[in-house]
Amino acid sequence: MRKLLFFFTLAATLIVSCGQVATTDSQHIYIISTNDIHASIDAIPRFATLVKEYKQRGEVLLVDSGDRVTGNAYIDDATKPGVPLVEIMNQMGYDVVTLGNHEFDKGSEALDAMLTAAEYQVVCANVEAINGAIDPLPYTVVSRCGVDIGFVGVVDTDGGGRPLGGKSSYRNYTFTSDVDTAYAVCDEVASKCDFIVLLSHMGKENDTRLVERGTAYDWIAGGHSHDVVSSELNGVYMSQNNKNLRYATVADIEVRDGNIVGVEYEQLKTSDFEPDKAMVERIAELKASDPELNTVEGVATRPATKEGVSNFTIASLASYPYDGGFVPEVTFYHYGGIRLDEFKEGDIKRADILNNDPFVSTIYIGELTTEQMRDFILAKYNNGSPDAPDKESHYPYFRSDIPYTILLSDEPANEPDALDVRFELEPGTYRVAVCNYIADNYIDSTIVARQFRDSDVTVRDAMLRYIRSFGKEGFTPDNECRQREVKGE
Repeated sequence: MRKLLFFFTLAATLIVSCGQVATTDSQHIYIISTNDIHASIDAIPRFATLVKEYKQRGEVLLVDSGDRVTGNAYIDDATKPGVPLVEIMNQMGYDVVTLGNHEFDKGSEALDAMLTAAEYQVVCANVEAINGAIDPLPYTVVSRCGVDIGFVGVVDTDGGGRPLGGKSSYRNYTFTSDVDTAYAVCDEVASKCDFIVLLSHMGKENDTRLVERGTAYDWIAGGHSHDVVSSELNGVYMSQNNKNLRYATVADIEVRDGNIVGVEYEQLKTSDFEPDKAMVERIAELKASDPELNTVEGVATRPATKEGVSNFTIASLASYPYDGGFVPEVTFYHYGGIRLDEFKEGDIKRADILNNDPFVSTIYIGELTTEQMRDFILAKYNNGSPDAPDKESHYPYFRSDIPYTILLSDEPANEPDALDVRFELEPGTYRVAVCNYIADNYIDSTIVARQFRDSDVTVRDAMLRYIRSFGKEGFTPDNECRQREVKGE
């Protein structure tokens, strides 16, 4: 547990709520921040206990920095996607949230339903809704204990001027620059508030850029890049809580006579808290409400590691009976798209399969030369720089059923660039299957347009067919990685 005293407190405090009088006449506001929950409903009972403990101490504000959905079929594949989690957040008493890129995954209709169901305020300053979609406010001001606290929200514009994700998800929205907008709106809010929080879903690197530029924000409660951050830079406290409710950050604001006299920040592991029994029952009820998701689709004869889940996904795409008799010779999948860390031995439910691809990806089929394969693998591997690193570079990000070796420079560096890719294939042209995310983001668009077509088969359909094909005998996971890196050859 790490604790940072950000402003010096002027006296000891014995207060437990804004409405009570203590010997020091101090009051406390606790702002509890989360980010990148990704529908991790099994983690919510422990977080609920954390929240209850702080509510016993004083006034609590619950805030979130985006990507609450996309990660669990019980939330994402509900009749109204995302709404069951909104209802749980209403029950917990969330106050202010911003949008993450994944809030847009299922389009404006689904996002509108989540915004309508929310009993908390949704703020996002760099998005404008069009064509009748609901437009969030850029910021809000909350008054507690005689103190005005401003909350500004921004979502990333990493995807070429829009958030990451499929282009069709954003057809009813326009966006302005995340960093530039956060900088500009802060000036507007500063005159109205005693304390300003940026609910940022633009990642650690962009949060740092904003702070280095100079800003009046007191706290940037970050998200998007899934980092663990608890630090101060240029007079601004910066936090981020990894993902899946593994951590939460608490700002303890001490108030006396309507003035802030001290702020302490504490980043907490939710695993240190016991599950709240009422919330455990609430989550169990949610899971039981959809029998289809609890259908057993297959059996794993032994545990699968994440590599095993990756190989399972690749084999699903490779074995699907595509129209026209197309049979892939090479299959690629991106490691970041493998959303399960394991399959446990035993029954595999429909929800498990769907959770491995919450994005409902489709499969592209076509042809690539070995040179074209080499090009997109090298481009991704070498992406980024020491000043602007790409966390998903400098390792074999593209897994395949065909072994290949990435040849690295022998220069003395922590992350040497790749020089070449050696396939266990003869040079030539091969039939290839990839998910649409690879086709849309990593293979040259002219090559995709000329050499690929969308099969209209979802990755989910392929995985369900594959696991069912093993019948009662069960599926034996292959946990071997077929890609390797060699330095100095």
